Amino acid sequence: MSTSGYVYEHVTSTVLSEDVSFGKDASGPGLHLPAFDPPSTDGGRIRSADHVGHRPLLLVTGSLTCPMTVSSKPVLKDLHEKFGSEIAFVMPHVREAHPGRRRDRPRSFEKKMERAWALKRRDRLPWPIAVDDSRGTVHRSRDEKPNAVCLADRGGVIVYRGPWAGDGKGLTQALESVAAGEIPKPQERRRRFTPMAMGLGVVREMARKSGPRAERDLRCAALISLVSGAQRRARPDPARSPAKRSRAGSGDVGEPRTYHLASFPNRHHLP
Repeated sequence: MSTSGYVYEHVTSTVLSEDVSFGKDASGPGLHLPAFDPPSTDGGRIRSADHVGHRPLLLVTGSLTCPMTVSSKPVLKDLHEKFGSEIAFVMPHVREAHPGRRRDRPRSFEKKMERAWALKRRDRLPWPIAVDDSRGTVHRSRDEKPNAVCLADRGGVIVYRGPWAGDGKGLTQALESVAAGEIPKPQERRRRFTPMAMGLGVVREMARKSGPRAERDLRCAALISLVSGAQRRARPDPARSPAKRSRAGSGDVGEPRTYHLASFPNRHHLP
């Protein structure tokens, strides 16, 4: 993937939709964790090779402007207190989820390091933060999710992944299994409701702290996502009979329209 596709200044409905599930080419259970060697906020470097053969490793992506990072903090701290002596916790600081004038996307490594330090101080994180470069080298090798978890065993093989760190039940089960030397079942969780509900509780505050641009982008992206979702649900299902589709009230719905920000000329004045 090109760097230009990775870095953005405006959150869009496409970004939001891609955040909720892993891509088909993403590294998953059974594959080796891609090697990494980024600097740490603690002064050294965090090398994947230093963990292979020693103890399991949990990677949790996050950023200063990510509401999911903030909302998952209590869950992760509880799990770190319970499993931190057996399993290494590392948070790669990745691209800003909701950039704005006050917290825009970092354009230099020095700025990335400042943001990572700000995240560590604000949330009082007890685990090290790996500072990805401005091109997102580490993040792009892991499918670019804002607050995903990836758990590797002592051999460096991925045994569990999930799109949201706030899915405490799934992550707890996975960590318990790995701590006992077992393979988690299931090896992937796609639960959305609980972690997304937690994130929604702080998303407006996070956008407000980034600035008006982040707030406008969020409103526009959310509105377009709602419209697109409603159209998908209203689309006729070919597997259903015309009679059933008619009774469901969707028999005459046409093809869904694709919406873009340009479709909303007054988008800067959305409520």
